[in-house]
Amino acid sequence: MRKIKRFKISSRQREILRKLLRELPLLRRAGFASEAQVTAFILDIFKLLDPGVVYEFNQDAHWELDEQSIIHKEMFSACAVTLGARLDPFLDNIQNEDRKTAAMIIILEFLKSAVSFVADLVKEQAEKEECETLDLQFVSLPPFGAAAAPKLLREAVKLEQPLAQKALPVILQKLSAEKIELTASAEGTLSPRISTVFLVPWQKNRKKGKK
Repeated sequence: MRKIKRFKISSRQREILRKLLRELPLLRRAGFASEAQVTAFILDIFKLLDPGVVYEFNQDAHWELDEQSIIHKEMFSACAVTLGARLDPFLDNIQNEDRKTAAMIIILEFLKSAVSFVADLVKEQAEKEECETLDLQFVSLPPFGAAAAPKLLREAVKLEQPLAQKALPVILQKLSAEKIELTASAEGTLSPRISTVFLVPWQKNRKKGKK
């Protein structure tokens, strides 16, 4: 069952501001003179977001991501998420590297929100099928650079590079990712850059009394 959804995420401006204020030297080097300026920067980036997602449940090797991998023999949902194309030129036009790092910190927080939103949708779907979801497995993540990424992305389980390179085009094709204007180069670079592809493994609920 394929789901195609444009969705909205919260600006979380106070939460993100608190995180940025822990990086005061970075903010000063980036040219911010007040909390109000940082808040305005967060909201400017928020206005550029155009989130989109496609995700679909796979079971019993309907998708052979790699014949030597155990992944294609399991139940999982494959998900592709993007924050949209307007962030790429915005980042490219920032000349101050510290300001660009501050922007990436903000953007990665928004990406975390988007990933969490989709993971929750998949979890709800799994629960209806008397299943539970396991830890996310990332096939592709945007480059973090010097930015402090949120824990969900920083400590994420990532597929080994050879498998990820083979799996990425298969997943994007199966999801019809072009419906959210998401593509990948032959080298595996996603466009728009602030996008991610990940798997959410499922397993049947364990019956009470059994380990």
